[in-house]
Amino acid sequence: MMKRHNTWTLLLSYIVFFAACAREPVPQQHSSDSHATSTQPLEPVHSTGHVAGYAEVQLDSESLERMGVVTQRIGYRDFTHTIRTVGVVAVDETRVSTVQTKFSGWIEDLYIDFIGKQVERSQPLFSVYSPELVASQQEYLLALRNLKMNAQGEDWARRLAAAARTRLERWDIPAEQIEQLERDRTPRRTLVINSPRQGVVLSKTAVQGMNVEPGMNMFVIADLSTVWVQADLYERDLLHIRVGQKCSLTIEAMPGRTLKGIVDFISPVVDETTRTAKVRLKFDNRDALLKPGMYGTVEVTHELSKGLALPEEALIDTGKRKIVFVAAGEGRFEPREVQVGSQVDAFYQVLSGLSADDAVVIGAQFLLDSESRLRAAGGKVAGHGGGGHQTQGDSPSKGKQ
Repeated sequence: MMKRHNTWTLLLSYIVFFAACAREPVPQQHSSDSHATSTQPLEPVHSTGHVAGYAEVQLDSESLERMGVVTQRIGYRDFTHTIRTVGVVAVDETRVSTVQTKFSGWIEDLYIDFIGKQVERSQPLFSVYSPELVASQQEYLLALRNLKMNAQGEDWARRLAAAARTRLERWDIPAEQIEQLERDRTPRRTLVINSPRQGVVLSKTAVQGMNVEPGMNMFVIADLSTVWVQADLYERDLLHIRVGQKCSLTIEAMPGRTLKGIVDFISPVVDETTRTAKVRLKFDNRDALLKPGMYGTVEVTHELSKGLALPEEALIDTGKRKIVFVAAGEGRFEPREVQVGSQVDAFYQVLSGLSADDAVVIGAQFLLDSESRLRAAGGKVAGHGGGGHQTQGDSPSKGKQ
């Protein structure tokens, strides 16, 4: 009885052994990779190094056709990275002036009486009656009279006249009005406040007859011959932008017209919530086409160095590394770990792992990924060049969906 049991055990061992041998693939040699998209013959390449967890895949012509394997040779190209974002036209804050008085008084005449009016530099805005101003003019005239009466030109008289004039100047009384006061020797009842710059009235609180106090904003005037465009850029795009770089702006209200500007400022801080940074662009607006508050599309182009271009569909991103499959000739495909840089359109810039004229798989690469992983683990996908059955495994993600 024991002898019969040993015989059956030995027989079962032989069956298991031959079944395991039957699962090993039988390599088939082919003269060329007939399913590659490249018209040039695929030259054998040497692996840049073993990729842990992956194995080379050998497929016959029938399996290649059934899986739909497609390859493409890579080469050099000029990389141009274009950043597109939404921008909002804003006032150039360096071209804004606020009109205030440094003394108390009342507005008698209002010459600019609505917001949006275009004004010129030194154009009258309003006139102010101020008892303080009248008293200061009288003090200055008295000091001048004392100085004239003192034939010896005493030092105290000169200092008194200089102090009275300085007081008028510190109240922003124009020099020409002070000189006119010296000639006429008559105090002026009102002082005319002029525009400090050419521009557009953005805000106005001045009303005829109102009382004014020091520090009150009567007018805000902005020069809109140059405007800013405020935009937000994601942190991944900040590497491709610099101050002084050229940019363009298109406005929906002006179809077919593109305005040219430059990058004026890049915020040193990234918003923790939106992961964006503020970028300020400067545009010439002497034609007054751009109005503060307008929306537009901003484009900034960054010319990158020439480099190897890898099609994005060839890249398999596992989360820890990036893998491509390179055609090695005669139905062989070897996994390569690569490092890529910036993505421009549908291509990645290759930093390492590939060389010019390498043919990479751009179709059915995920099936090859599964086959390669299974072969490295000791199995293979059913129907792809051999027996065996495998239904589970890691599902890698593509570099860009």
